[in-house]
Amino acid sequence: MSQLKDEGIKLYAISYDDTEALEAYTHGAGIEFTMLSDERSEVIRQYGVFNTLIGEEEAFFHGIPFPGFFLVDEAGVIRDKLFNPHLAVRDGVESILDSFLGRTEPGRDDPVGALTEDDGIEVTAFLRGGGGVLRVGPRRRLVVRFEMPQGLHIYGEPVPDGIVATRIEVEAPEGVRCEAIESPFSQPFELPGVDATLEVWEGQVDFVIPLFANNDLLHAVAAAASPSIELTVNIHYQACDDHQCFIPRRRTITLNVPLGKNATPSFLRKAMGENAVPGREEVVDMDTDRHMQRLAARQAASLAKIKDGTKGGEGND
Repeated sequence: MSQLKDEGIKLYAISYDDTEALEAYTHGAGIEFTMLSDERSEVIRQYGVFNTLIGEEEAFFHGIPFPGFFLVDEAGVIRDKLFNPHLAVRDGVESILDSFLGRTEPGRDDPVGALTEDDGIEVTAFLRGGGGVLRVGPRRRLVVRFEMPQGLHIYGEPVPDGIVATRIEVEAPEGVRCEAIESPFSQPFELPGVDATLEVWEGQVDFVIPLFANNDLLHAVAAAASPSIELTVNIHYQACDDHQCFIPRRRTITLNVPLGKNATPSFLRKAMGENAVPGREEVVDMDTDRHMQRLAARQAASLAKIKDGTKGGEGND
């Protein structure tokens, strides 16, 4: 919230819940930003994120959006957007903030590891998002940054025999899922004596690996009684200049990543019983049953209107 405020950005959350439910959740979870009620999912539809995978027959969940962020300026123009098709995996607000600022830098509390080679190449790895804390669900970004002195470069695939392409591999505990690496744009390079155009990176380049944790991680950590995990980043690369290549390198950077607690509704915590992970949850104290019953009644009434409309009634307004 402090970073958003520093950049002049206000945060609003929109859901299909009614105002009474949102007020209860705001107090129960200690929410510090404005939550807006869109009971008919009209705004959700206008922004094009209405969850079309959930049909009218699934009345209880019909109307929810795909989770995501929109960056809207003072004139109401969307300047950036980021959303996901999976409800359980969400990007942190840092993703939209970094996109807005046009740069990615480690936050004050983000886990960071770095090394400097004799030729001046600096390699840094940091986990961006969540204030340096990993929780179940929200997606984080593992950034591996190369900073190379002028005249040096590293290679992308494909490469001829005798040259090593840049490769990054992550070792993580069970329950941490790494997605496909996002590589920066490369530049074509003509290597003397090679009848092919190679792809290289030079200057400062970032390789990004999105990752997230699921409940398997929490159970494994609870069994080990550890408040953190280790991410091991194995980096393979070969540095060259315009005339020669140097010995291929394999470097390892280890990040110690603290684990955060997850917000769990009180009714779900009771339902989980022995399956809950002790010490890994912050229970949101609110009368969820009452709000869910009200939501179910509202959705049932909406579905009834839709059915009446298909039979020649007034239809769904």
